[in-house]
Amino acid sequence: MEPDFKKKLRVIGVILARGGSTGIKLKNIKLLAGRPLLYWSMHALRDSGVVDEVWVSTDHDDIERIALEGGARVHRRSPQVSLDETSSLESLVEFMHVQKPQCDVVIHVQATTPCIQPIHFKELMKKYEDYNYDSMVTVVRLHLFRWQEVPDGVNTFALTHHPDEKPRRQDWNGELFENGAAYVTRAHLLQRGVRVGGKVGYYEMPERLFVDIDTHDDWPIAEDRVRRYGYNPDK
Repeated sequence: MEPDFKKKLRVIGVILARGGSTGIKLKNIKLLAGRPLLYWSMHALRDSGVVDEVWVSTDHDDIERIALEGGARVHRRSPQVSLDETSSLESLVEFMHVQKPQCDVVIHVQATTPCIQPIHFKELMKKYEDYNYDSMVTVVRLHLFRWQEVPDGVNTFALTHHPDEKPRRQDWNGELFENGAAYVTRAHLLQRGVRVGGKVGYYEMPERLFVDIDTHDDWPIAEDRVRRYGYNPDK
């Protein structure tokens, strides 16, 4: 059921999509289930109704063309923030300083989490406004038993459980892990170089949608999930 959400703030969405991805060449526009990777999250954000503008920050002509075709505005990022070692925060801060968007809130959305749906953005922003957060992260709940990493030959130990008393899945809430799908931040914080700060909340997404694309091995997994769960406005 759609949340009863009435937008009170001016919100923009920003997707960072540089051309020089190292693991997968031109990853952000490589076809995933017949569409450029960027297409999936960009259209879900656009059609969610929670943003006044969608921006794509890029340094590549083909990515710019696909962004414009999808109705987004484009920020041509500088070479200084288009390097392998450039952080997402550095690119966002440059965007804020160059474009000087008139907005209260920025949603940073990652193209590499293509299963996000418009309903998730609506629920995320409703929670953000209802509880007056300054920033929010999206998370996923996983039931994983973690162990301490140690050098070979050193005794290790379990971090989340007693090895002989592992709880059943139904008896354990698991743990929340940041899934990188979206970050919501007050514009004034982002202008100061803070993406997650102030009063921080989280929005939990379904585990079945959890996929992040970093290597070629991730691609078939993402393709299967996006065919089942991705948002396609043409359907």
